[in-house]
Amino acid sequence: MKMRISVTIENEDESAFTEPTTRELSIPGVEAFTGPEVFDQVFEQYEREALEARNSVMKEATEKYMSEVGKKKRSRRQSAKQENCLPDQKSIPSKQKSVS
Repeated sequence: MKMRISVTIENEDESAFTEPTTRELSIPGVEAFTGPEVFDQVFEQYEREALEARNSVMKEATEKYMSEVGKKKRSRRQSAKQENCLPDQKSIPSKQKSVS
């Protein structure tokens, strides 16, 4: 038996903000629960694997999210700098007095 955990980060208009992040893992089948004496052991195995996969998929999705946030911030800063400069304006070196 398998479980698929998928995280999709979307904009308010439901367009994708990042690519989906997915983890697939094997989990114990129903037949593994053979009786009360093994229930705790089988459930613990299921829970441990599911939590590890969830943490892994969330970490990767967060990394993708933060990477996109960083790209957006950089492009906004560059746009703002370009809007504040005239097309024919050149950089003027600053004159600094040296202190002796």
